[in-house]
Amino acid sequence: MNHITESEQKILRLLWEEGTLSTMQIVERLEEETGWSKHAVISFLKRMEAKGFVTYETRGRAKYYTPVPSQELVARQERDSVLQKFYHGKLGLMVSSMAEENSLTEEDIQDLRKLLDDLQESGD
Repeated sequence: MNHITESEQKILRLLWEEGTLSTMQIVERLEEETGWSKHAVISFLKRMEAKGFVTYETRGRAKYYTPVPSQELVARQERDSVLQKFYHGKLGLMVSSMAEENSLTEEDIQDLRKLLDDLQESGD
């Protein structure tokens, strides 16, 4: 799957939350947050369709868009992309970098410990 832009993420999040929406419904729901025009939204949707992120069906004169990938799938692909681009696929390198920058909270550290313990137990 292709990389997803921040603008495309906003539209996908909306569709994941609300389900199938028309172009105008998308414009109306995102207008205050983004200030995007109808033409900008249409441009994003065309690009998203080409990338396989949305499909649409025509009802009368309106197009109704539905997200194709699940939120979990997109999150996994984006995470894997960042891991490869910046940390050469090494999760430990990413975590140590975050720890060195103090971006891990005590809760994050506890969650990581629990995850590692659970993984170790399931591997035994």
